[in-house]
Amino acid sequence: MPVINRNTTITFTMSREQMKGFLKKIKDLTAIDPRIMVKMDPTTVLLFSFVGDSFKNIHAFKNYIFPIDQIMTVNDDIKESYMLMIKDGKRLFKMLEGFLISEQDVNCKMSVDDENYVNNILFSQIRNVENKGKFEQNIIGSDPIAIGKEIGIDDINYLMDINNSDFNFIVSKSDFTQIKKTSLIYNEPKSVLYINVNNKMLSIGETLWHLDIAEVESEDIILSFPKAYFNTINPTEYINIYVFNNDNFILCKYDDYNLMILLETSI
Repeated sequence: MPVINRNTTITFTMSREQMKGFLKKIKDLTAIDPRIMVKMDPTTVLLFSFVGDSFKNIHAFKNYIFPIDQIMTVNDDIKESYMLMIKDGKRLFKMLEGFLISEQDVNCKMSVDDENYVNNILFSQIRNVENKGKFEQNIIGSDPIAIGKEIGIDDINYLMDINNSDFNFIVSKSDFTQIKKTSLIYNEPKSVLYINVNNKMLSIGETLWHLDIAEVESEDIILSFPKAYFNTINPTEYINIYVFNNDNFILCKYDDYNLMILLETSI
């Protein structure tokens, strides 16, 4: 007997503000990698992007975790976890940005296969109220065999447990701006920044410059990391950075998102 694939349809709406917030996160994640993964369950949405050929071989990883009603108002019950894989987040941004022209809500119809992967989402918005003229975009989910599908919130919380960090330090918004601007002067392909701890003083910089950041409880060490990923940090008043020296990464942790960057020990 042939196997019959059954699709489930989930409908939801997105207000202009919800769409705007969703696209802001998508645009931010594409600075890491064009591939975006979206996992949604009855209460929560996980968005993430990473560089690497598997979750065990990650060079950079950035994610957002937030309540589902922050980006959509669901009309049908979501009883399971569904995954949408986006091959090109920059193209998705351009395709959906047009819905921000109007103040009208966007009506969405999501088709999910029997393995809970999103096949497609039809976005529809009334543009001419009198004759109900619409603007529509159909988004197709990419190949569900893509890497990263096994990553979940529990995995992220386990890997990024700050209690397992070796030490942490705070970078002020003004110091981050200084680091970012100065690093762009010496911007070469695959260039790196250094964390240097010398006699408890931690600095960040490059060969020709450095900026002292804070005193930390750590032995003398020099760590390097890709400059491009560090510059994707979204600074608030300060940035709390955790160093996982044994696991070779640093972590920038906020209430709703995390940024993990692989470290290499130079000395």
